[in-house]
Order: sequence, then C-alpha cells, then structure tokens
Amino acid sequence: MVDVLTCYAVTGFSALLGLGLMWLIRTDQPRVQYALNLFRAGFIALSGMGFVVLVPPLHAPILIKAAIGLAGVGITLLGWAFRQLNGRRTPPWVGTAAMGSVGLALGAAALLPPLPYVQVVAGVFAVLSVALTLDQALLIRAGRHWVTQDLALLAVAGLLALLWLVVLQHALTVPGPLPPDWLHAPDWLRPVAGLSFAVLPLGVAALVFASINDRLQQQLRARSLSDDLTGALSRRGLRELGERMLALQRGQTRTVAVLMLDIDHFRALNDRYGQQIGDQVLRHLTQVVRESLREDALLARYGGEEFTVLLPVRMLREAEAVAERLRKVIERSPCESKFGPVRATVSIGLSLHEPDTTLEDDLALADEALSTAKASGRNRVQVAERTSRLDSRQASRIDEAQTTLPPGA
Repeated sequence: MVDVLTCYAVTGFSALLGLGLMWLIRTDQPRVQYALNLFRAGFIALSGMGFVVLVPPLHAPILIKAAIGLAGVGITLLGWAFRQLNGRRTPPWVGTAAMGSVGLALGAAALLPPLPYVQVVAGVFAVLSVALTLDQALLIRAGRHWVTQDLALLAVAGLLALLWLVVLQHALTVPGPLPPDWLHAPDWLRPVAGLSFAVLPLGVAALVFASINDRLQQQLRARSLSDDLTGALSRRGLRELGERMLALQRGQTRTVAVLMLDIDHFRALNDRYGQQIGDQVLRHLTQVVRESLREDALLARYGGEEFTVLLPVRMLREAEAVAERLRKVIERSPCESKFGPVRATVSIGLSLHEPDTTLEDDLALADEALSTAKASGRNRVQVAERTSRLDSRQASRIDEAQTTLPPGA
C-alpha cells in the first residue's frame, strides 16, 4: 500500500531536485530567464511538502496545512512560468494577484474545521488544475504549439484536473473520517494521487528541459534560414519556404508573385557614407518592406543590395499594386543616420508563377525584369515580358467570352 505521507515527502525532495535542475539551465534570453526564475520559485514552494514526515505526529496537521498552502502557491507559479515560457506574457500584477489569492484562500481555510478545510483545498486545486488545462488547450488550439511537450503538459494538467474534481466530489459527499494525511479521497484514488504528487516536480522539470531544447532547435533552424545582417530570409530560406509556398498554392485560385528589389546606386551610397551606413540602410529597408507586407509574404535578402519578395496574389494587377506601393513607401522613408536622413529608391522586377515554371524560373524572369527597370531609368516597377504576355492573353480570352454571351445573360 502506498503511504501518502511518504509521497508528500518525495514530492518535496523531488521539488528540490527540480530546483537544482533549473539552476543548471543558462540562457541569455530575458523572457526565458524570467520563466526559469518563476519555475525556481515554484519548486521552492513545493519543497515544503518534504518536511511533513520530519515532525512529530502531534504537529503534523499544522505542517501539512502549511505545506498544502505553499503547494498551491507553487502550482500557481509553475502555471505562470509555463505561460511565460510559451511566449504568452502575463503581467506581473496578474500573476502576483493569482498567487496571492490562492495563498490567502488556503491560509484562511486553515482556520476552518477539518472537513470544510479539505473541501476548500480540493476546490482550490480543482479550479487551478482546470484553469491550467483550459489555458493549455487554448494555446494548442491557436495552432502555435503542437510539439510533444505541449501535448504532454495538456495531458498532465487534464489528469490533475480530473483527479482533483474526483477528490472535491468525494469531500463534498462523504463526511469522513479524515485520514492522517488529510487526503480525503476514494481508497482507489489515494495511491494514484500520492504517486502523482511525487513525480509531478520531476515531470515539470523534464517538460521545461524539452521546451527549452525545442526552442533552441527552432532558433538554430531560423538562423540557418535567415540573413545575419538584416534578419530577412537567406537564399536557402527563400528556396525552402518558397517551394513550400508554391506547393500550397497549387490547385488554388491564387498564384505567387515574385518581386526582385534592388537599391538604386547603392555602391555610390556606400562610397559616400561608408559601409556602416550602407548596412544601416539595408536593415532599414528590410524593416520598411516587412512592415508593408502581409503576414503570408516572404522577404529574403537575395544578395548584396538585392531583395526578393514572394507573395500569394490573385492576379497581376494586385501584384503590380503591391510592388508600386513598396517602391513609394521606400522612397518616402529615409534612413536616419549620423549624417542625417539617407534617402534610397528601388527598382523592382515582377513575375508571376505559372504551372509550367519552377521557382528558379520565376526568379530568373523577375531578375530580367529588374535589369530592364534599371536600364529604363531606375526607381520603377517592370513586369516580366512573359508574365505580361500571359496576362494579356488571359484578358483577351475573358473579353472574348464576355462578347459571345447571349443578350441578357
């Protein structure tokens, strides 16, 4: 038979072990460091369970109540920490208020007679577990996190919620007597609950390690696909994500526009202001273009002062409007530098993806159109000849279809 008091002690000692593991993690990201501090505080609060078996039986009820109160605060801190780790920032006052409310509720309940106290404790922990479950379910439903550790955390929170709801139902319907460990639950659930408490801290620590490791892998992958100077995609990133974009558009009513942007007279700008200002202009242009595009667009630094944009569109006219808007916003957005505002313009070549072309074909067509735009005076948008011809033929077919419709159709 599993002794629940022993499980309380194991919970405390495993919390101390989890605390030690949290101190082994080093990061230079403020958000992750903040989450780690919350995890450490939560484990410290949970560690109070480990001292339950170290006191004489006469004083055990008092210590158990104190340990349960700290455990409630600890679980609140762990939930707050997971939100922070997953990128969902909780204002400090909200987290502090939640933690204080749990602590006050459990502290005030300690003044109640034994059975009402157990009922309040079960209710508080049930509400906490259900809230954590719903919060994690909403995170996964939003589609931002489908990795294994997020599903595992949902499962853990859901099982704890189910456990505490059963304990609450038992506490409200069965008058007693209370066991020495104060876990007023059905006999079949007591060993399950005790073991769950014992392994919870180490399970949380394992999920933290898995989450941070997953984020590190994502960062390494993102860095391999991005340009160090501007943060835009690299050529490798453009090809990988661009092919994925083309695949998603196959069989759809939309196609993909390919825009090649080149900063006009960039070499002269570099010679005049220096490479440092030139790099600043490149970063500024990246920011301006990114802020002007939809979220489904891809922006890559193709080489030197040349950039590429891939954007799902319905027709050539829409792509031309986007290209012209980019040209104008860049012209009207000088880069602030120590020499004052540095103005730059861009020439843009445009092509549309066709079913019989590859991404490399589309890039080559847009590059040819870019060369034409530069040769024609720069600071302008030029549509690739093939794209223009295809668009004209499509427009002619539409006109012919309309003229052959019977009157009144």
